Amino acid sequence: MKSGLLSIISFFSAHSVAAYVALFFAMVVEGETLLIVAGVLSHIGALNYFYVILVAFLGVMVGDVLWYSLGLLLRHKNLPKFVETLVVMAERVVDKLLPHFKTKPVISLILAKFIYGTNHATLILSGLMKMDFRIFIKAELLASVIWVPIFASLGYFFGYAAIQFSQRISIFFLLILIFIVSFIALQRLFSFYYENKKDKI
Repeated sequence: MKSGLLSIISFFSAHSVAAYVALFFAMVVEGETLLIVAGVLSHIGALNYFYVILVAFLGVMVGDVLWYSLGLLLRHKNLPKFVETLVVMAERVVDKLLPHFKTKPVISLILAKFIYGTNHATLILSGLMKMDFRIFIKAELLASVIWVPIFASLGYFFGYAAIQFSQRISIFFLLILIFIVSFIALQRLFSFYYENKKDKI
């Protein structure tokens, strides 16, 4: 293995606790991109694959509860204008891509994890609707049990594929970037296709 990749492995080995803490907070805020990166790092041995899944799962669940709680807070009246605008935008996104959200919330919450750009909106709207928290948490547990291993494994696979082409650090990370951008583009294409198909029905 090239010295560049060995240096990365050495760095993360020396700062493993900080790396997992950063992953936890990243999962609270962001989502799939950083989880894929963590999966890549687990392939080259910089992180432990099973720790990545565990930490990511905990971060996702904490984040889901926080976004739900934000929705509860937004139920209050006399919100600033820009906040009301954000809420309306979130409702439009969910109405377009998950039209049965209010009648089939569990299925919609699970699907939202896999449809790019809808997850945070559905979590906030769950709070706004004052969805039964037990139903919400069960749906998110099920969705996260599926979602986290899939995206971590995608990163692991991307890492495997990239390292087969080159172990030069610059080429390796360029390939990883191409894989991630391509994957996000495919997600957006799927969302666009789904939205247009729904409009034609």
